[in-house]
Amino acid sequence: MQSRIETQNATPFAGAAAVVRASHEAKTSGHEAKASGFAILHGSLAPAGCVIRLDGFSHEAFDGRARVFESAGEALAAVHAGRIRDCDILVIRHEGDMAYRADDIGDIEAALDDAGIERVMIITDGHIGTCSGSVIGQVAPSASARGPIAYVNDDDIIHIDVAERRVDILADIELRRARKVLKPGQKTFGAGALEKYARMVTSVTRDGSF
Repeated sequence: MQSRIETQNATPFAGAAAVVRASHEAKTSGHEAKASGFAILHGSLAPAGCVIRLDGFSHEAFDGRARVFESAGEALAAVHAGRIRDCDILVIRHEGDMAYRADDIGDIEAALDDAGIERVMIITDGHIGTCSGSVIGQVAPSASARGPIAYVNDDDIIHIDVAERRVDILADIELRRARKVLKPGQKTFGAGALEKYARMVTSVTRDGSF
């Protein structure tokens, strides 16, 4: 059975809205999501698009404060250490196409469930794989490609509007980009074909082609 996200009267950029990951008991409550399948969202956080699983969302708009991590492993460690609060949005970057592979975001979802944290979601530039639905993935451009996700800071407000297919950040990303020479922390693979792939492959929204 899939986890689902719910919100309570979310207002765009109104602060940390009630983004609720349903408990195991709520999964059997009989409430159905409004849509199924996948959709592409665009916005100031994902100008080239990102992917959501629609049946993970029972409400259409919500906000939350960003908690930024440079890998899925860092985010998982923060969950285990008790550093994640209700209403946080975990922003996990450097997991996208130019980093070659994504860590398993599903482990983070399981850790959140085990910790009983009910109001949290995940946004990543990595693949969403078999995640249960409380995830927005494949944010493009990725952090390694110096996309907006690379400039997100802790406590930035992120607004998601599923009905309008929008994902936006309440921050001046272009100003941050202009003020900062970004060292993207790009993963490397030594010499050879893998390193060439990591440098040359395009966004997943462009079929990951060279």
